[in-house]
Amino acid sequence: MNKKLKVLNKFGYELSIEDFEALKKIHPYIGEKLVLDLVNGVGVVAKDLNNSAKSKEKGLYRIWDGVSGNARKRQNQINENVIEGLKSVSIWLQDHDRHLTRMDLKIKDIADELYKTQDEILKFYSQFKEVDFRVELLEEFKKCAESKFENIEERLKKIEAQQQIDREVSKLCHLGLPIEIEIFTILDNLASGEFGLWIMFEKDSKKKEEQLSYLKTEIKGKVKIEGKEYLDFEKLSSEIHSLEPIEKRAIEFISKQYQSFKSEDSYEIIDLIALSATNNPKEVEKAIDKQSHIRTFLSYNDYIDVMIDELVGEPL
Repeated sequence: MNKKLKVLNKFGYELSIEDFEALKKIHPYIGEKLVLDLVNGVGVVAKDLNNSAKSKEKGLYRIWDGVSGNARKRQNQINENVIEGLKSVSIWLQDHDRHLTRMDLKIKDIADELYKTQDEILKFYSQFKEVDFRVELLEEFKKCAESKFENIEERLKKIEAQQQIDREVSKLCHLGLPIEIEIFTILDNLASGEFGLWIMFEKDSKKKEEQLSYLKTEIKGKVKIEGKEYLDFEKLSSEIHSLEPIEKRAIEFISKQYQSFKSEDSYEIIDLIALSATNNPKEVEKAIDKQSHIRTFLSYNDYIDVMIDELVGEPL
């Protein structure tokens, strides 16, 4: 079995090789997104354990931990969740040299935080000499992630952002999905890949504005939405629910992942996609009506403009 698939299945994604390969044809960065979800989950566990360790550092708590065996339980959790999680991600990186993406950068950022968290954990549990925290794995992962981005600016200079736009826009009307979801999909591919990195690292705001304007014009021209009516939320939800189960889950997962990394305010279009994918078509308009940031009457022009701003115009 594919190394990446072993990593993903180990953590409960239960994807067949056929499903994984089929998803990658439409969502080429789905594997990175699943691993990012895994790393983020490991990070949450590590932070919880670290906070727990700090609260029990002194006095009777520490004595009781030793008597009750709670300290041993926590150290086992640390070993299982943090170290094994990072080991799996190290395997992923060793088998993942095809491209440099915004998803890779996000994985690196979380891994850096995990590395710092592990240092803190070791301070509290250094008395347990028999526990092998396998620090070398974390250090190896950290160095590997850093080396991938050492020459990032030089790499990005070679990227022709407009060519990437043309490549993704050419897929529109050929993916076999509702047009609203096709637009979401190709924008997610741009945002998750090298174009997203270019947007993040390009310092010339005028160049970025020109590319984003070009992207909006190309999409609108491709789907010919000028003067088209407002979105029918129930119809969109019905079309999403009629997709193959694996594709429906992918759309739901991708939209929710954007939501999970949003620290402030709310998305309008990404939240709309998530609501449409998770609510019964008959109930979706009621769910949307409760979201004050989503317009009840949303034109296709606005849909494209706002989605590009949300997915490509700001970091994941």
